[in-house]
Amino acid sequence: MVNVKKSLLLLAAGVAIAATGAAFYYGGAVVFASHSFEAGVQGSNIPDNTHVRLDGLTLPPGAVLPLYDSSPNFVSGHFLMRSPCDPDTHVPQVTVIAGHIDESAHGTYVDKVPLYYIAHASSPATGSCVYHAHIPDPLNGGAPQVTDIAIANLSGKDVEFNPGDAADINVQRVLGSMAQSPYRQSRLPADLSHGNPVFDLNDGDPDNDGLGFVHQEGEE
Repeated sequence: MVNVKKSLLLLAAGVAIAATGAAFYYGGAVVFASHSFEAGVQGSNIPDNTHVRLDGLTLPPGAVLPLYDSSPNFVSGHFLMRSPCDPDTHVPQVTVIAGHIDESAHGTYVDKVPLYYIAHASSPATGSCVYHAHIPDPLNGGAPQVTDIAIANLSGKDVEFNPGDAADINVQRVLGSMAQSPYRQSRLPADLSHGNPVFDLNDGDPDNDGLGFVHQEGEE
């Protein structure tokens, strides 16, 4: 089984790299991250966008790639990703995790991000699916306070990203500061298998819509 604690240590060490707006090597590929959020800013409405190209990247088993860090602020916004997926279940081959990575282990709280599969933008037959997520999404099991977002390979084999694969984080609002509202207990994902919970609003199954959405009568 993949050592998640070791992976989180790698995340804590590397998250600042993605946050500064840098190009760095990972698995033989160059990963580009652009970031405009400034720590310590005042106000609650702070638009920010981080775009990370994943094409050409190979993520080995147990590896964690940090995508975003807004510490000490926990934020709300949207997450978009195109990544390798299972052509039948549409579950991503990587696992998106979010929460807060703290210097102290007892203040670290992360969980899997509930994802919505976007069928009309995906091409699972050729290897990639498109997902959208709400940050945070505690109704569907995600961490309620998010400062850090990352992707991890919790499988036992390399994950190779396809041309066009990318992750995009759009932050809309600062909800608070971890200094004033810290997590009181640590938490790692209860389910350590690879992949995320995946919902689909277009598959005709109202039980697969996620909480917070109402399947309308007559919808397919």
